[in-house]
Amino acid sequence: MRKLLFLTTILIPAISFGQEARVLVEAASVWKEPGKELIETVNRGENLPLKSILGYWGLDEEGWINLDYTDYFFPDFTETGKLKLKVGIVTENDELPQGAAVIVISESEDYVIGFWRGKAVKVKKENIREIEGFFGIEVLNKDCLLKGDRKSLEVSAGNVLLKSPDGKFIFNGELFNDITPVVKGKMATIEEILKNLNRLIDIFNSAKLSSPLAERLGYYAKLLPVSSDDLEVVNTENGKGIRLKLKYKFFTKEGEPIKGRKTRLFMKKSNFEFWRKLTEELFKSGVNKFVELDILRADGKGSFEKCGFVASSYHIFKEGGLKNWKDFLENSESDLSEDLWFFADQVYERLEDGN
Repeated sequence: MRKLLFLTTILIPAISFGQEARVLVEAASVWKEPGKELIETVNRGENLPLKSILGYWGLDEEGWINLDYTDYFFPDFTETGKLKLKVGIVTENDELPQGAAVIVISESEDYVIGFWRGKAVKVKKENIREIEGFFGIEVLNKDCLLKGDRKSLEVSAGNVLLKSPDGKFIFNGELFNDITPVVKGKMATIEEILKNLNRLIDIFNSAKLSSPLAERLGYYAKLLPVSSDDLEVVNTENGKGIRLKLKYKFFTKEGEPIKGRKTRLFMKKSNFEFWRKLTEELFKSGVNKFVELDILRADGKGSFEKCGFVASSYHIFKEGGLKNWKDFLENSESDLSEDLWFFADQVYERLEDGN
């Protein structure tokens, strides 16, 4: 693009307005820079005006928000300016392949001279058709598939295209006829997801049941199996998120539920690590926006009360940002009541190296 900008004769700025992002998780952070220096938190259902996006981050009037936590509409690309150009499209095989787009600098009776993929080229006029006019400078807001006569090419968000006056696209020196957003892979069925989650829950409960702490106390905080009533799929135009309710209740080692007591969790680190594994399992099942875990515990009155949430971003997971429990906490949105934990800070923290 540097060479193209050097050739600019007229540059007309263009800014897109009127786009919004609606927060889908219980709360999401707005940052001064993506992931750096917290400005504020916004709650579920709030709408933020979007000025632009960069990858999976959106810029509103205050700062940047992770778009994985939102439902947003944004066009496939945003026009940031225009260039007045003459472009020669190779129609017959020359030294350049058919469909090559040459930025014309000068021409003689029989030839055009211009730039193609950063180098000077000379092409016979009989082997090209010319397009002249204002070409839009388009920045992709989404991963898109470009379709041409010779091939199709997947191009990631953030790349820059030229849009011709007749509505076609030039990328990497080649003309493409059409552009469509890339459709992500399918999510596993609810039955498959519940089966895999409950397998992990069984393993986790077995480990807690056989722990020295359960032996000493005679009871443990059991995570109840999850059902379809505990799982909500959130569908948006740009992906799928999941909200999952995790319900905890005290049980004796003999398997009897303890009634009349609020359930509290013991080990922080082991629970954080388990929540991380559940989140990872859901992302691997095809969830491609967010996983929100809502933490509920028995309230001692025959029901459950919510004690907080942890919400994680698919793109942060994909980039390796949830690889251990510390990264999971640091790179996720969360708000957990201190009342959820049973003496963890005073009595049992030494069992987990102070964590």
